[in-house]
Amino acid sequence: MDVQKVESSAPSSVSVETVNDSPTAVITDLEKGAVAVAPSEESNLDTEKAPGPVVTKHENGLTDQTFYLPRRKIITIFLACASTEIVALIDEKAVAAALSIISSELVAGSKISWVASAYFLQNEYRMYPLYGRISDIYSRKNVLYTLITIFFFGSLAASLAQTVVQLIIFRAITGIGGGGLILVGQLIVGDVVTVRERGKYQGILGAFVALSNGIGPLIGAAYSQKVSWRWIFRMNMPLAVFASVCVYFFMPLKKVHGTAIDKLKKVDFIGSLLVLIGTGAIILGLTWGGVVISIGFVIWEWKFAELPLIPMYIFRYKVVVGAALTHFVNGYGMYVQIFYLPTFYQLAYGYSAIRSASLLLPVVLFQTLFSTLGGAMVSWKGRFRELLLSGTTSWFSIFAGVGIGQTLQPSLVAVQAAVERKDMAVTTTARSFLHNLGGVVGLTISGSIINNVLSNHIVKVLGPSLSDEARKAILNDPISARHTLDAETLAIVIDGYRLGFRTLFIVCASLTAFAFFTTLFLIPHISLRRDDDKALKAQAKEELERRKEAKTAGR
Repeated sequence: MDVQKVESSAPSSVSVETVNDSPTAVITDLEKGAVAVAPSEESNLDTEKAPGPVVTKHENGLTDQTFYLPRRKIITIFLACASTEIVALIDEKAVAAALSIISSELVAGSKISWVASAYFLQNEYRMYPLYGRISDIYSRKNVLYTLITIFFFGSLAASLAQTVVQLIIFRAITGIGGGGLILVGQLIVGDVVTVRERGKYQGILGAFVALSNGIGPLIGAAYSQKVSWRWIFRMNMPLAVFASVCVYFFMPLKKVHGTAIDKLKKVDFIGSLLVLIGTGAIILGLTWGGVVISIGFVIWEWKFAELPLIPMYIFRYKVVVGAALTHFVNGYGMYVQIFYLPTFYQLAYGYSAIRSASLLLPVVLFQTLFSTLGGAMVSWKGRFRELLLSGTTSWFSIFAGVGIGQTLQPSLVAVQAAVERKDMAVTTTARSFLHNLGGVVGLTISGSIINNVLSNHIVKVLGPSLSDEARKAILNDPISARHTLDAETLAIVIDGYRLGFRTLFIVCASLTAFAFFTTLFLIPHISLRRDDDKALKAQAKEELERRKEAKTAGR
C-alpha cells in the first residue's frame, strides 16, 4: 500500500489516506496535529460522486460548506454580509438611545428596561448556541433568509405596538431574527476564504460593526427627538429588504444536500431546550435553577448529543479556552462602554441624549480603525498572538477602542485555526456566545456596582435627611431625578455616580489584566495555512465554471 502523509500545524476537517487512489476518510490525530493528505485535488475531501456538483462531507455527516472563491466573488459576498450586520446592529443601538422617550409615551415605568433586554437577550445570548449548528444543517444562506424574514416582521410589529408589553414581545421576536445575522455573516466569511485571509475580511466586517455601534445611538436619539421612535423600526424594513436582495444575488454558496426529514433528525432539540431554559433562568435571576440546567446542558452535549450544539471536545484546545476567556472579558468591557458611557454623561454632566451618544464616537472610531488594522495584520504576517497581547494592555482612557478593536478579529482567527474545519461553525458560535455572555454579565454587575456605590454614598453623606422612598426614586430613575432634586442634593448624587463609575472602570481594568495573562499562557501561535487550501480553491473554481456553463446552456 502506498500511503502518503505530510505534517501540518493546523488541523483539517477530514483527513484522507489514499490507498491505490481510493480516498478513505480517517480521523485526524488532533493532539499531534498530524494529518494525512493525498496529492490529488481531492485531498482532505470525502467525496460522493453524483450527477452535478461534487458534494463534500465531514465524518459527522454534515455537508462541508467550504467554498474558497476568487477575490471578485468574495467582495460581493462580503458586501452582502456587511449589509446584514449593519441592519441588526443599528437597530439594537438605536433603540437603546430612545428608551427614555419610548418610556414616556407608553408609560412603561420600570418595564422599559425589558424593551432593550428582550431583543438583546434573545439576540446575543440565548439563541447564539443554536445558530451555528442550524446553519451547518440547513446551509448558511437558507438560515440567513429565515433570520432576515423574522427580523422584518418583528420590526413591522414593533412599529405598530400600542403598549409596552406588546413592544417587549415584538422586540423579542425581532431579536430572534437579528441575533444570527452577525454570527452567520462571520461563518460565511470563514467558508469562502482561507484561515490566513480571514483576518483581513473579518477586520473590515468588524469595522462595520463598530461604526454601526457608533451611529446607531445617534440615529435612535435623532428619530425619537425629531420625528417618532416608531421610525427606528420602520427604518429596519427597507434595510432588511436590501439585505435580502444582496444575499440573493451576491452569495453563490454551496447547497446543503439531504431530505427535510434527515435534516430535522440532526437538530439537537434537547440541547436547544436546555440552553434556552438555562440561560432564561439566569436572566430572570433564578440563579440556582439556571446553573443546574446549564450543567445539565453541558453533560448532555458532552455525553449524549449525537450532533451537539457546542461539542465539549473543542475546549481541549488551549487556544479555544484562552480565546473564549479573553473574548468574555472583551464583551464585558465593550458593552459596559456602549451602554454606560452615554448614561454617565447624561447623569454626571446633564448632556442630552444626542450629545451623550456622540461622545461614544472617539471609542468607536478607534475600535473601527484597529479592528480593521488588526485583521489586516493577521492576513499580512500570519500571526495573531502579539495583537491579542498588545490589545489587552490598551484598555484605558481613549485607547479603550484600540484594545477592543484589536482583540476582536485575531481571537476569531485563532479559534478557527485551532480546530478542524467541521468544528469551525460551532467553535465560532461558542466564542461569540461567551463574548455576549460577558456583555450580559458586565451590564448586570455594572448596574449593581453603580447603584450600591451611589446608595452607600447617599446614606453616608445625607444620612436620615433623605427618605428611603426618595433614595429609591433616585436609583430607579436617575435622569428624572436631576430635574426634581435641589442643587445641594443633586451635587451629592452626582458625586456618588462618579464614584460608582470610577469603581466600574477599575473592575474593567482588572479584568483586562486577567485577559492579558490568559492570552500570554493559553494562546500559542498556530500556523494559519492548511494542507488542503489549494485543492479547495481549485474545486471552488471548477464548481463556479460548472454553474456558469449550466446557466449558459439553459438559456
